[in-house]
Amino acid sequence: MNNLKIDEAMAYVRKIAAKNNGDVPEWNKYQELLKEHFKDPFNTKFKMPQEYYYAYLRGKNMSHEEALERMGISIKTKISQEKKKSFWKFW
Repeated sequence: MNNLKIDEAMAYVRKIAAKNNGDVPEWNKYQELLKEHFKDPFNTKFKMPQEYYYAYLRGKNMSHEEALERMGISIKTKISQEKKKSFWKFW
């Protein structure tokens, strides 16, 4: 995930929450707002960017670790996978 895009997504979620009296809208409404925000002129299938999904989860008062777990990205699994891919274990 790109940290710059996460910052943009968090700003977008805060703007939406400010309009809704501090609450982030439900998932379906949030997706519709994002479709309008990105405005695809070719009407291709909309794919939710990971950064905006992360920002949505953080907007719902989840911690960083909880949001990553909900997305299927676990810090623990990444660390264990990096240990398994050691340079010296090539034989």
